[in-house]
Amino acid sequence: MSDREVIKPISGLKGGLLRLAAGLDRISWAVLFVMMVMTMVDVLLRKFTNMTIIGCGEMTEMMMAIVVFCSLAQCQVQDGHIKIDLIMGRCSPKVQVLTDTLTQSLSFILFCLVAFSTFRHGIEIREWQEVSIDLAIPIYPFVFIAAFGSALLALILLTKTISCLSEVLALWTRSGLES
Repeated sequence: MSDREVIKPISGLKGGLLRLAAGLDRISWAVLFVMMVMTMVDVLLRKFTNMTIIGCGEMTEMMMAIVVFCSLAQCQVQDGHIKIDLIMGRCSPKVQVLTDTLTQSLSFILFCLVAFSTFRHGIEIREWQEVSIDLAIPIYPFVFIAAFGSALLALILLTKTISCLSEVLALWTRSGLES
């Protein structure tokens, strides 16, 4: 099997993950917009008519889970998470790549654990038939969304880890040839 035959499915998988992350991010935008409009209407109703939207707080909490966990993977794709450039900018390229590889791989392991435990918690909540207080909305779908968003982030982190590892190998190969 040639290198191209191995790389083609991997790049196709990466492309699919990137499209899925972008699609979920757009869903989070729409949910955020609905959440903002609903909150604004609730505040205006309370101010001018002394009425409120029943369960607005509950719906906001559940929509917030969608917004956060559907946008995490896209944030990682765009390198939007916090990095300490002040310190790492002074290090050699080898140290930077090694640190990035370690960070990506540890984050991958962490989010695999988060996804797994969140999924298990979602199963428990579904079995308990836990619902919200005011509107009796089942909570487990939102926990499963959190698990799915965490799993997608873990997969994006895995692709970044593989990319970092290829950079490490390229740097070591180059430095080995120069010696």
